[in-house]
Amino acid sequence: MAKANKQAIDPLLHLTYVLQHLSDTNLSAIAGVGLSQVRLMSVLNDTVTHSQIKIAHDLQQTEANVSRQIRLMKKDGLVSIERNKKDARIRDVKLTGNGARKYKMGVKVLATQQKELLKLLDKKEVKAFERASSNLLAALSIEANTHHHWLLTSDEG
Repeated sequence: MAKANKQAIDPLLHLTYVLQHLSDTNLSAIAGVGLSQVRLMSVLNDTVTHSQIKIAHDLQQTEANVSRQIRLMKKDGLVSIERNKKDARIRDVKLTGNGARKYKMGVKVLATQQKELLKLLDKKEVKAFERASSNLLAALSIEANTHHHWLLTSDEG
């Protein structure tokens, strides 16, 4: 990667790491769950059961990763797992009452964290951050939908 691009990307990668670490720390201390669990619970946050395949697709993760996370969450009483009535090879996953409570608590923790972080910026910076975030998310959504893997390319010659 060219030096100019590396300088622009390093702060974004560092910020991503710091925010994930901060979120995990706060969630663990207050809600007793981690960021990965909250993300998974966000998919399950309805009264419908979901297959592990659908969860993996929705989270853009491998089925193996989701399966491991679900096993750990089942052990902690956050989800229940049942064989699909139509296809025994499929496992259906659903939040338990405890999982739903932990999810709601986790969402509150993340909302409070976001509010506190944005207090560190002035109004102009917040607006600029919101615009830049929105633009990046829109661009990434378009890239994901077209299966264009620009992250795998390099401008190094």
